[in-house]
Amino acid sequence: MIRATERKKTLFLVSTTTQPCGVESFARHVAARWGELGLEAQRLPVSGRAGDWAAIWRALGEVDALAINLPVVAWKKVVLTPLVALVMALLRGRGRILVLHEWADLDWRRRLVITAYALFAQRFVFSSPFVREGFAKGGVTRLLAARSVIAPIPSNIPPTAPDGPSPLAHRIREARAEGRIVIGHFGSIYPKKQSDFVLDVAARLRDAGHPALCLFIGDFIKGVDRVEEEFRAKVEALGLSADCLVTGYVDGARALHALFAEVDCFLYRFPEGLTSRRGSVLACLQSGKPLIVNAPSEADEFDHHRAYRRAIADGSLILVPHEADARIYAERLAQDECRQDERRQDEGRSSRPLSPLYDQCWRDAAAAVAASLDIEPMGPAPIPAE
Repeated sequence: MIRATERKKTLFLVSTTTQPCGVESFARHVAARWGELGLEAQRLPVSGRAGDWAAIWRALGEVDALAINLPVVAWKKVVLTPLVALVMALLRGRGRILVLHEWADLDWRRRLVITAYALFAQRFVFSSPFVREGFAKGGVTRLLAARSVIAPIPSNIPPTAPDGPSPLAHRIREARAEGRIVIGHFGSIYPKKQSDFVLDVAARLRDAGHPALCLFIGDFIKGVDRVEEEFRAKVEALGLSADCLVTGYVDGARALHALFAEVDCFLYRFPEGLTSRRGSVLACLQSGKPLIVNAPSEADEFDHHRAYRRAIADGSLILVPHEADARIYAERLAQDECRQDERRQDEGRSSRPLSPLYDQCWRDAAAAVAASLDIEPMGPAPIPAE
């Protein structure tokens, strides 16, 4: 094992965007926590401009290792940059790690590009056992997966108090006064995430005499698909035009928490079931509100992640069967709404059990990335797993 005093400075490639997605921001957060481990981090923004490659070469002369979190930024702009950076790091004798947040649900062309990157990496950090398992099923990547660790993916939203009620609060509270359940869904809206499943559940609830208001906190993913058009068409077809709010991109933790405070229960249904890479789910749970989601396919999915284990233990994370349909979700949500009615009678009972774990989870994530480089942290001893 390499002591931090012998090998401690790591170069992190980050994007130049001011509105990073959860995947892009992971590198920024880990780099920010690097110092807590007694290590040094250097962040280099790249955007596909002509000077990126020269800047990477110069930066590699000052560090001992290179960490690339994929995707760094929009794929088409920097598709060659990670490969060039890895080759440069190889030529300069630097450590080389890739952090992979997803695999099976990527387009095959992106998986092909990442496979090329992987050939020049020394170690891999995966966002969940599910992602590593998918990576290990490939003919070439199967041989590489053994050189890997699993890192917990924390929430990107710090647990902070809102500045005040959300601008949408009045409309949401009017809906609640009419007897509607406020269902929340946070994060980008796109088909592979099955965000529109929330609409199916809302339609079921309405038909069962439990009208709902769907609050989508986030925006539609930008791409070649007609994501927003198809979503709006489904809203119209289900007769939910007056029962669906899409906020668009929300900037700032305080604004997000103001919206989270208006939700009765969050709801997700993922094709693969819940996996530990879903930091958006943890952000919702920090609000102290319950969240209903379909269970993972494997029982050990959360063994490495203290926040998910805590949420399951305290009952705030409600797992329904992996293949649960809208009817099962609607029934479970209606049951939990009854408990929420009791909670609202005593606002003082509202708690945020995951908030204290925010810093611990980011430290865990940084320690996992450091472990992939065989670095022994020199900072305070890691907090033991629960």
